[in-house]
Amino acid sequence: MVTTSSLFCPRCGKETQQEGLCQACFADKYVVFEVPQVTEVVICAKCPAYKVGERWVLTKLNTFEELAKKATSKNLRLMIKVNKDVKEPAILLTSEFTNPFILKSHIIVEGTIEGRPVKTEADVEVRIRKETCDICSRIAGGYYEAIIQIRASGRLPTKKELQRCMKIADDNMVRAEKAGDRLAFVSDIMELPEGTDIYMGSTAAARQISRAIVNDMGGTILESPKLVGEKEGKGLYRVTFAVRLPGIVPGDIVRMHNSLVIVEKVGRRISGTDLVTGFSTSIEAEEEPAKIASASEGVSTVLVSGDSNSVQILDPDTYVPLTLRKPAFLNKQPGEDVRVIKTNEGVFLLPGGGRGEE
Repeated sequence: MVTTSSLFCPRCGKETQQEGLCQACFADKYVVFEVPQVTEVVICAKCPAYKVGERWVLTKLNTFEELAKKATSKNLRLMIKVNKDVKEPAILLTSEFTNPFILKSHIIVEGTIEGRPVKTEADVEVRIRKETCDICSRIAGGYYEAIIQIRASGRLPTKKELQRCMKIADDNMVRAEKAGDRLAFVSDIMELPEGTDIYMGSTAAARQISRAIVNDMGGTILESPKLVGEKEGKGLYRVTFAVRLPGIVPGDIVRMHNSLVIVEKVGRRISGTDLVTGFSTSIEAEEEPAKIASASEGVSTVLVSGDSNSVQILDPDTYVPLTLRKPAFLNKQPGEDVRVIKTNEGVFLLPGGGRGEE
């Protein structure tokens, strides 16, 4: 006759299929995880941000429901305290609204303890509360850390230049926000006769925008910090970025490389067309070429004759024939009108009959 020996739980005495505690006593001995039965989650009333501890986290979510569930998941996962004896714990969390500002979250934690599988479930009531996040509070209060002052050297910036500067600012703010700079916002814009002042929430973003403007349009930046207070023993500063656009603009005629050049583009370099040869040329913007005239001062006259090397025109004031070197850009025929500019250094043909950019 074959005999078998039964296994009994050393705690309750029940027969078991394995050595040690029965499943009920084993589960009673170990608390797999702990979580509060009721908790509160805070989201921003104005933007898609939620609070984790004392920190606000910005999202790209579009609805209140999505934001509330995201905030609930992130906060509850931090609140769940899994027993350190649980190996390879897996947490499953689902949440559903029971009313507009309350969610019921169901949590399941699975793992192993001493090689035996364990699984525990719990429900949590999550109450959603709205408040204004730190960034929205600062925006509403007109907070700013820096001012970008856009001006032009020796002249007033044009409307087109100011529009270009604002476009550069907008593009760089988008990049700064994507990079995590939540202070990359404009709190105010002041349009003044001499230019535009942009009040920025972020000094870093203001510096980035100022550099981008100068890289694109040329000019200089002067950075001036001003102490406005103190926090935790450290000075608080507001910084003014004085952006000065070049005095030279497209359409100006400048002296460059011992010749006269009509400016076509201004940035780190000033580039344009040599009015004598008709070829493109450029110079570092910091060399600040002297302005001689503007293409808008050009006048029309008649092209009398020409060959491959020279042309003859009528002086627009005296109508006396003048012989000029033929520039590479000239494609007019005798008898047609051309535009010229008269300077103290003589008369020069203008490319394309254009007036440059105002």
